Amino acid sequence: MVMMNDDTRNLPTVIGAQVPSMAQEMGILHDEHLITLFLNRPRPKQWSKMTRKAYHHDLEAFLKFIDGTPLAQVTYVQLVEYCYSLQHYASATQQRMINVMRSLFLFAHRLGYMVRNPSVLIAAPRVPIRATHKRSLSVSEAQKLLETARRLDRAYLMVVLLITTGVRVEELCQGNWGDLYEDMRGNIGWMVRGKGDKDRPVLIRPDVWALLQEFRIKNGLNPELDHRDKTPLIFTRRLTRYRQNGIRDMMYRLSDAAGLSRRISPHILRHTCATFSLEAEAPLLQVQRQMGHESLRTTERYLHDIRELSESAGAYINQVSI
Repeated sequence: MVMMNDDTRNLPTVIGAQVPSMAQEMGILHDEHLITLFLNRPRPKQWSKMTRKAYHHDLEAFLKFIDGTPLAQVTYVQLVEYCYSLQHYASATQQRMINVMRSLFLFAHRLGYMVRNPSVLIAAPRVPIRATHKRSLSVSEAQKLLETARRLDRAYLMVVLLITTGVRVEELCQGNWGDLYEDMRGNIGWMVRGKGDKDRPVLIRPDVWALLQEFRIKNGLNPELDHRDKTPLIFTRRLTRYRQNGIRDMMYRLSDAAGLSRRISPHILRHTCATFSLEAEAPLLQVQRQMGHESLRTTERYLHDIRELSESAGAYINQVSI
């Protein structure tokens, strides 16, 4: 075994022999440092704060599974066992957790932090593309949910905002009153900070704007626009910011109280916004901008599913009488 230099002897061992010279030159001498650099390195398309947090949580779960084994000593067999341990998660979650682990090993190998990459033969599961109408509310389901939520001002405002704006739950949680503004035509907009820290303007309908102002007045806050106001757009009874899990749990309770056959998540309300907009013949590009879809293909899937039955080949069969 090659001995380490005196200045690295007290650091955690990363491989059985020595730390590769390239990694030494870059100052990467242990796993924690490598992961920090991996999550925060400059990228052509920067990860958002929420994405980095999710990936960090995934890598913590991986490190817990390998139970102290240095990354450079992890074997292919361990990675296979880790993949099998994720089978109780949804396919999309499995795909994310495996892909971020594979990306970490690829990053480490390219830097020379490890001699081999044991994840080369590991593949993440494919996520089936589900029809969007299965992830959206029907009109009757949306009406039931709204009627049930109407008795609870906070819950009602959340449902209304999610359905009419299509924002993601994390975007709703981080939204501030100061993010609202009025344009030259008197429309109220919400400058939403989305994925990749990209801002996009979202219209606040006049009836929704009235609900927001009423909510502020009830809680003793100024209902007028103020770009300096950093209070949350929707807040708890203690005037604190809602967490994502809190909003999800509230939506689940509302679903049960409304007697719906399934539990409605905030993301289903986002899908509902896109579906309802396109069904009302909103322009495709306009819906793409509002939803913050990077690719137009994502938005087109909603349009395809809406037209799926009305444009079905079965509608053309007229040769026989039934």
